[in-house]
Amino acid sequence: MISIIIIFVLTCAVHCFVNGALPANDTTKKTFVYNTYEYNSIINLTVNDVTTQVLDFTEDTDQWVGYPTRVHVQTDDDLNLDYPLFVTAAQQKGVSSWELPLVMKTHIAYEIGRTLCPHDAGPNTTVQSRPTLTLSTSSERNVSVSIKLRRVTDFYIEVNKEVTLNVTPATPKYYYFSFDRDPVNVTHVKNDLFPHFNYTIPKSVLLIIDSDDELCAEVSIQNNSCPVLDNEKDIGFQGYHFTMTTKGGITVTQSMFPKGFYVVFTVRETDEECSGSRGSGDRLKQFRVNVVAAVSYTEYLTGVLAALALMLLVGALGPVVSALSCRKTEEVTLLIEDAPGPSTSRPEAEFDENGGAKESDEESETSEGQELSLPRALTLAGLSRARPKAHDRRTNRYFWSALTVAVVYALPVVQLLFTYQQMIFKTGEQDVCYYNFLCALPLGPLSDFNHVFSNVGYVMLGAFFMLQVRARPRPDDSKELGIPQHRGVLYSMGLALMMEGVLSACYHLCPNQMNFQFDSSFMYVTAVLTIIKLYQSRHPDVNASAHATFLLLAFLMAIGFIGIMYPSVYFWAVFTVLHLIICIIFTLKIYYVGRINLECAVFGRAFRNIREQGVTAFKPAYHVRAILLAIANAANWALAIYGLYEHNKDFAKHLLAILMGNALLYTLAYVVLKLAYRERIPVSAWIWLASAHVTWAVAGYLFLAAKTKWSQTPAQSRTHNEVCSALRVFDSHDLWHLASAVAMFCSFNALLVLDEPLNTVPRRLIPVF
Repeated sequence: MISIIIIFVLTCAVHCFVNGALPANDTTKKTFVYNTYEYNSIINLTVNDVTTQVLDFTEDTDQWVGYPTRVHVQTDDDLNLDYPLFVTAAQQKGVSSWELPLVMKTHIAYEIGRTLCPHDAGPNTTVQSRPTLTLSTSSERNVSVSIKLRRVTDFYIEVNKEVTLNVTPATPKYYYFSFDRDPVNVTHVKNDLFPHFNYTIPKSVLLIIDSDDELCAEVSIQNNSCPVLDNEKDIGFQGYHFTMTTKGGITVTQSMFPKGFYVVFTVRETDEECSGSRGSGDRLKQFRVNVVAAVSYTEYLTGVLAALALMLLVGALGPVVSALSCRKTEEVTLLIEDAPGPSTSRPEAEFDENGGAKESDEESETSEGQELSLPRALTLAGLSRARPKAHDRRTNRYFWSALTVAVVYALPVVQLLFTYQQMIFKTGEQDVCYYNFLCALPLGPLSDFNHVFSNVGYVMLGAFFMLQVRARPRPDDSKELGIPQHRGVLYSMGLALMMEGVLSACYHLCPNQMNFQFDSSFMYVTAVLTIIKLYQSRHPDVNASAHATFLLLAFLMAIGFIGIMYPSVYFWAVFTVLHLIICIIFTLKIYYVGRINLECAVFGRAFRNIREQGVTAFKPAYHVRAILLAIANAANWALAIYGLYEHNKDFAKHLLAILMGNALLYTLAYVVLKLAYRERIPVSAWIWLASAHVTWAVAGYLFLAAKTKWSQTPAQSRTHNEVCSALRVFDSHDLWHLASAVAMFCSFNALLVLDEPLNTVPRRLIPVF
């Protein structure tokens, strides 16, 4: 008996050795249950570690075979996360697999819904196969599974036909748009249920997506190929993709996707990507999708020609108004030759041999005793003693400095922004650039052609202004008549206007927070040069040098960069204090016509004056100048307080408002002071000033009607997007480009002709203010 047992054991051991293993418990025996089921029916099954379900499907009719299959699977709510359920769908050319439950950051989903790639999405599919599903798990306890397959009967999107869909993180969806007459997968399907496309389908379409809730979602545009990436982890690895909350859109051309494209909708597990918050509760999001015809090439051409015609018309106004002004000046010259000189608001002063006003004994004692007393009456002769050649060399340095800065600054900007543009095409990441995607018209290598092209106004009008300056006759400075010409500064203003167009166009290749400084840099230059021009008109020999001016501009650009990158409340506090200190310094310099030295002793003398004179020490002697400076200070203090109160991320806009606002205020003050000193302003200047104010008002309105905001997240910025409002080619920001170019051109021309009536007046009769 013992020998029999030993022989049996040895026989078993040899048998097990030959077959490869000797497990303690045989767990490799699994049961594969195979059955065929119907579409559109709910199937309840049970699986465990030894039971695997294999499912095939049939349909009552073949009328829906051109539409993809969607799989819905639901399992137990108490399923152990360590033993998930695996769902595998096998098709002729691909395999898709998912697991349940789906563990997400905010909750766990026990139900999924996935659309299978529509019959492998290609013409080489030999059999119109329906998927084979396999359900398996490693759980020892029984897992109840409910499964249903159905056809996505609204899968094919048509032009101008809205589609509504609901999506959760566990149930993404996608749809298909074809540029052909019929999608390639269903050309052989002959039934009335499929939407037969016609050959009038546009070659470029605008995809418009709306939603009523602010849940964070991601939309992807993918090529007609399998697999379709439709989950949060890998949706960004194919095609074009972007985040959105309530609004989104993108223009797609047939050259990008020759046969058509899938539109994939997913809801993110949290809202961190869109708004910074995690979000909670129900993650069900409803989308409304509509595909409309995008702008045709005829409409492109119409918009381009209209913009060019408008700029040519505005540019032609320059020589026309100048010609009229020249005739008027000739008539006035004959009258001035017989006149003693322009009337002023004060008696004519005595002048020394150099053209400067003589100083009386009383004025001399006052000037030596206290620097805070009002200065004597200065005239232009005392502040324009430089030789003509030296004066020309000094003013020409502005142009050459501006040209050097423009070339050195622009070359790396162009290179960087074109690199951004290439990166968009290669990665498909649409959140890098803050376009108005509902009015971002692609053309050739440009993703947003219209916003790049609309900057042509700056370039054209800047060139026209420089030609006007070049064509103007040069006065004979040896006769010391009129205000000295500052041609270098005027050329610099025209160049700055042109460079604003070039850099703004570069910025719009990929607008975002990092690149905004490129768009605003030469706006700062334009504003500062305008102020310099106005100051030079009455202070030819005491104005800042070109080197100091552009060093100041470099400092402003550095401040702008820091404010954009690090917009903390501490930075805003420091900047506000600096802004107000500069306002006080410039107020004293302008009021005392540069005759005050800001040193420690001046505060002591000011205190003594107040103690001796009391309240009368604050009474201004130059009332017009005091009123204008008070208005300017009130405006600057209001801007400073508003900026400190808001201290938002858009510091560049705040700095630009300060510079451009002061340039406009200085222009207005200069005009008012001319009127106060009874100087004649030509009709042409009034025309340019009126035109400038009207166009600046229009431009300001358009600028505030922003369609993008780079200070927000890309998804939040998309909520401001709007379709093209002018000729179907331009939006309000494009119109801002055109309007602001016209406004600056009109402003420059106003400064060019503002002092023309003084061309025949001796400089000893022209007051300084």
